Amino acid sequence: MKKAILAIAGLTLAAAIAEAILRVRVHLDMWRLAALFESMALLLGIFVAFTYTDFIHALRKWTHASLILAILMPFALLFPYFILAFGTGTFSYLALAKLTAYIAVPTLLLLPNRIYYAEGASWRDFAAMLSLGLPVSAGWLQGIWVWPEDIYIFRPIFCVCVGAYAFLVVRNLKDAGFKLLPKKGDLTEGSINFIAFFILAIPLGLALQFIHPHMRSVSVPGFAADYLGVYLTVAIPEEFLFRGILQNLLVKTFKSPHHGKYGLIVASVIFGLSHFHHAPVPNWRYAIMATVAGVFYGNAWRVRKRTSSSAFTHAMVDTVWHFWF
Repeated sequence: MKKAILAIAGLTLAAAIAEAILRVRVHLDMWRLAALFESMALLLGIFVAFTYTDFIHALRKWTHASLILAILMPFALLFPYFILAFGTGTFSYLALAKLTAYIAVPTLLLLPNRIYYAEGASWRDFAAMLSLGLPVSAGWLQGIWVWPEDIYIFRPIFCVCVGAYAFLVVRNLKDAGFKLLPKKGDLTEGSINFIAFFILAIPLGLALQFIHPHMRSVSVPGFAADYLGVYLTVAIPEEFLFRGILQNLLVKTFKSPHHGKYGLIVASVIFGLSHFHHAPVPNWRYAIMATVAGVFYGNAWRVRKRTSSSAFTHAMVDTVWHFWF
C-alpha cells in the first residue's frame, strides 16, 4: 500500500514539475495546464497502483468488510475527470453519465462475487468484460477529456483502472499478472513469441494481402516513442482484458487436461473477432491476423503469467507493423 501511495504522489509531483517547465517555455493558460497535468498524474498514479499486490489486498479487505464501500470506492476514479473538466471549463453532464455508467456496470455485475467467488467464469464475468471492451471499441467514451483536444490516452488508462477494480478487487480474480515493468524473463519470452509470430505472419499477411511491406526511415528515439505509446495505451489495456482476465478465466473454467491450450485458443479467437469492426467492415483479414497474433500474445502470457510479457510482444508487433508494413 505504501508503494502505491508513493507512486501516486510521485506522479503528481512530476506533473507539477513538468507543468512549471512547460509554463516557462510555452504560453498556455496556467490553471488549465495545471488541471491537465494533475488529472493525468492522478489517473496514471492509480493505474500504476493497481500493479501492486498490497494495494489490491487493501482494497479487497475494505470491499469484503463493507458492501457500501465496495460500491462507492470505484467512483473515486471520477476525480481525475472532475479536475480536468472543472479546471478547463469543459464539464459535461453527458460525459459524467457515461463515466458513471462505465464504472457502475462491471462493478455491480461482479458484486455477487465479493465474498463468495468461483474460480471458473460465469455469465456475469463475460457480461462485465463486454461492458469494459464494447464502449471503447464503439467510441462511446470519446468527447469526455477534451482539453486542449480530445485526448485519447485518458480512455485506455481509465478503462484499465475500472477493470482492475472490478475483477482484481471485487471479484478477487487471481493470477491476472497485471504488471507494467517487464522483467528479463518477460523480455526473453516476449521476444521469442514476437520472432515466431513474424515468421508465420509475413507469408500469411502477404497471402491475405493484409500487409504491404515498404521501406521507411525511422530513428531509434522515434521507434522507442511510438513503441512506448502503443505499449501503454494499446498493448497493456488489451492484454489485461484478453489475457489477464479472459484467458485467465477460460483456463480456470475448462476442465480438460489441456485447459491451458483451450483457454489460449478460445481467447485468441475472441481477440481476433474483436477486430472485425475495423474498416473495411467486416474486416475478416484483420480478424484472421489478430487471431494468429493472439495465439503468440497468449503464449507469452501463459508462460510468464504477466501482462508485461504479452504486452511486449503486442507492442513490438504493432510498432513494427506501423513503420514497415
